[in-house]
Amino acid sequence: MATTTDASANGRRDASITALLGSLVADVSLLARSEAELAKIELKEKASKAGMGLGLIAGAAAFAFYALGALIAAAVLALAIVLPAWAAALIAGGVLVAVAATLAQIGRRRLREGMPFVPARTLATAEEDISWIRSKIEALRPSE
Repeated sequence: MATTTDASANGRRDASITALLGSLVADVSLLARSEAELAKIELKEKASKAGMGLGLIAGAAAFAFYALGALIAAAVLALAIVLPAWAAALIAGGVLVAVAATLAQIGRRRLREGMPFVPARTLATAEEDISWIRSKIEALRPSE
């Protein structure tokens, strides 16, 4: 009993060049649509990672801005009890800069994870597909 693959292979052997070319065009069209869908999915993943990184950087900026007012005032007043006011303000500001820098570094790392914004897996599979198509075309060429 012949399998479906065997029947389709036998059918292709008996098919005309026009039918084979039509089948090839349909297969290439399906392949192109599949690669486009894969690229879309991969770019969506990279955009998600980049968005997370940008969100963290924005969070770092907001934290630094709001913390500036509340914490500097409290820290300066607390440190001014034991230090001169200028030294208290300098210490509080340094701590705030360190927190903001840490958040910015984390966000920057997350942003880099999503870069470069190129669908690398899709490009690799497209290159494999092109190689496969070329090998099939070479196999169809009559030998000299």
